[in-house]
Amino acid sequence: MIRYSFRQLVTLILSDCAAIIVALFLSSFLRMHLELGTAGPDSGFQTPPSLYVVAPILWILALHLAQVYSLRHNLSLQIEITNLVLGHVGATLLFWGVLYVGFRDYSRLQSVYAVVLTLIFLLSRRLLSRALFSLFSNRDHESCRVLIVGSDETAQRLGQAITYSRSFRLRLVGYVRQTDAPGSTEITDEGLLGSIQDLPSLIQEHGITDIVISLQWFDREASLLIAQILKLVEAHAVSVRVAPDYSDVAYFHTSSEAFAGIPLIGIREPIFTHSERIIKRTVDIVFSGFALVLCAPLFLLIALAIRLDSPGPILLSQERIGYRGRRFAMYKFRSMVHSPDGQSITGPTFNLMKLKDDPRITRVGKILRRTSLDELPQFFNVLVGDMSLVGPRPEVPWMVEHYEWWQRKRFEVPQGMTGWWQVNGRADKPMYFHTSDDLYYIRNYSLWLDFRILIRTGVAVIFGRGAY
Repeated sequence: MIRYSFRQLVTLILSDCAAIIVALFLSSFLRMHLELGTAGPDSGFQTPPSLYVVAPILWILALHLAQVYSLRHNLSLQIEITNLVLGHVGATLLFWGVLYVGFRDYSRLQSVYAVVLTLIFLLSRRLLSRALFSLFSNRDHESCRVLIVGSDETAQRLGQAITYSRSFRLRLVGYVRQTDAPGSTEITDEGLLGSIQDLPSLIQEHGITDIVISLQWFDREASLLIAQILKLVEAHAVSVRVAPDYSDVAYFHTSSEAFAGIPLIGIREPIFTHSERIIKRTVDIVFSGFALVLCAPLFLLIALAIRLDSPGPILLSQERIGYRGRRFAMYKFRSMVHSPDGQSITGPTFNLMKLKDDPRITRVGKILRRTSLDELPQFFNVLVGDMSLVGPRPEVPWMVEHYEWWQRKRFEVPQGMTGWWQVNGRADKPMYFHTSDDLYYIRNYSLWLDFRILIRTGVAVIFGRGAY
């Protein structure tokens, strides 16, 4: 609940990059004009252009590892400065290592200037930000807008804590009743916005980012209430937490965070942190962009082969369900005999597995499927943001209509060109196993897992395992 918004995080990272670049420039200026160190020509103290790229990357990486970009780990100024200094020390060691390996002629005194100036600028940026926030913060533009489900004493205590805790960048929007029945409440009409049935419209109207459910205890009624709320908000990018009467759940084993002495139990969190999202999207854009450029000649050859092999379109556009249930058009090279009515699945029953000897596959289509070349146009889907390189496979709408509610959790992350189930059996596995594999990926997500999947995908494609 206590976190930077995406815009705040990007602004913070970009401002840090600017501070590092300015520090490098000024270090060059100081080395040329201060009468310290060994004299030399001014041209010898110019900062190499490549360092203006390498240095910010090193510092941002080190600061990220030191949790400088995690608001919940930097609530107090003392902790933030401590984390910043630790990250800065790590970045300095990396910076000097890079200079030793690739920039032997770079002035050592100039590197000291750069390191000291960088620390001064990074500290000044945060001190100024905190000062401006305390003076001019607008409650209508806080990073987290909280809606509380419930009107009991616990709900009111939590609401009061949010209201009087400006430093946590939270804003209480209001309360909603747990049932449609009026019930007894001490909350004024201005604070009570409706019932849980109004959650979707309230999220849209007030820009809600976090929902906190106030419960007295965990019983069947409470479980049904939580399930109902999760279903109502599944299409919205909001976090959901539970604020129970903690005297009754002392032995409830789950992760939690404390706010003003009230435990908040997380039951729905974004899979990615903001930094992971930025890195994942950056990798998607860079990789897919290069792939589209490098594969352009191959695209022309495949298009010519498809045209000569059988009549029909070269590309197919198939409607799929993507991130948070959004529909999009996924592109593939045509590998089957063209059907004028656009149907690829015949008969009244669903085809739950790919057929190894499907008679509809063309001669060129067999090669494309065996080598997975029919999937190459999806790099365009990745580039525009409909898909990611790694994630659950985009599902067809008719299949999603038959999903159990828990299976829809696979849409909590962007859908991918490749994923965990593709590298663990691909088309050899029945489709009802795919969802469990997708949920495993979501539960265990990390950038390292994405890297492993990409490597294993390359191996699976080379050996053609499960591809037909």
